[in-house]
Amino acid sequence: MNFKKIVAALVAVFAIFCVVSLGKIGEDVKNETIVVNQYPFTGNMEYWTTPGFHWQWWGKTTTYYKTQQLWFGSDSESGEQQGNPIPVIFNDASDGMIYGSLRVKLPTDPKFLARIQTDYNGMDRLMNDLVRPTVTKVIYASGPLMSAFESYAEKKNDLIEYITDQLNNGVYKTAVKQAKVTDAITGEEKTVKIATLIPDSLSAGGYKRSESSPFAYYGLEIGQVAVSKIAYSDKVNSQIARQQEANMLIATSKAQAAAAQQESIRAEEEGKAIAMKAKWEQEKIKAVEVTKAEQEYEVARLSALKAKEDAKRIEAQGLAEAAAARAKVQAGLSPLERATIDKETAIGVAQALANSEVRWVPEVMIVGGKEGASANPMDAVGLNMLLDITKNMKSNKTIKFYN
Repeated sequence: MNFKKIVAALVAVFAIFCVVSLGKIGEDVKNETIVVNQYPFTGNMEYWTTPGFHWQWWGKTTTYYKTQQLWFGSDSESGEQQGNPIPVIFNDASDGMIYGSLRVKLPTDPKFLARIQTDYNGMDRLMNDLVRPTVTKVIYASGPLMSAFESYAEKKNDLIEYITDQLNNGVYKTAVKQAKVTDAITGEEKTVKIATLIPDSLSAGGYKRSESSPFAYYGLEIGQVAVSKIAYSDKVNSQIARQQEANMLIATSKAQAAAAQQESIRAEEEGKAIAMKAKWEQEKIKAVEVTKAEQEYEVARLSALKAKEDAKRIEAQGLAEAAAARAKVQAGLSPLERATIDKETAIGVAQALANSEVRWVPEVMIVGGKEGASANPMDAVGLNMLLDITKNMKSNKTIKFYN
């Protein structure tokens, strides 16, 4: 009986132990995490980089995120400001505070994960003790590569490239020299320290490095570097404002000059267009006149041809009629046709004599006759004279007129 109680007690204790230590038996790894498991007794470590269930066997686990965003003085995704802005001094001795963010990507190679686990033993320490100090150092080292106004304007993108390159490949080795420059805003001459990069084809990125990147040792990759704002001193802000005004005036002047030039080109092109239009109007008038003249010439030519053809037709018709008449005469006329022709001829001659002013007979004629006879000259001349005249005309003989 006592033995059974002992066994039951042991089973109960084991059950309680299993329940309490259930979380130490296995680990469900998320897709966005990397888990390092250190086994008890041996101290060996295992690195789980793929999602799913893994046997832990009461080992100690440390969780890392595959990627982590670092904010320095900028609003995070939650809207809260994360971290402090990073100070920077430019080559014109102006200072400022840089706000921004970047993304850190962890390795999956066990060699690098072992180094991270051994040296930092957690994500928070990795970000606070390695990443943030290195970012601060690199940003500070990038300031002397430009002036404050250059970081605001033409070299703003260069600043981001300098930061990204140095974080991944190491801090630049620079050549620093003093130079006297004239302030573009105030016109004052001042001495500044200008840092220039030293080219080196054998070094990463093509420039000499004063030290290697610690991120390379741990297999970390830095990307998505963003500078959201640079807070300048009041003096620099005033200089930037004046420079903006000057740039605006220059841009306005250039725009006005360009507009004037464009207007000149437009006027010139418009003049050419008007001249061309006038020229084509004259060409159109000329074409119309030429066409009209050609049409008139063609009408005249066709009219002349028609007249010529009409003359030929009339001539042919006349010749035909004459030939017909000759043929008819040669064939001989009937007594009736000849009498008709003689009659019409005589009538025509008489009408011609009546209308003519020619004196066909003497003005004075002495006639005689019996008392009571007619004294009409036609009686003296007689009808035979008229017929003789008609006969002479038909025979084409010359008729003698009296004057």
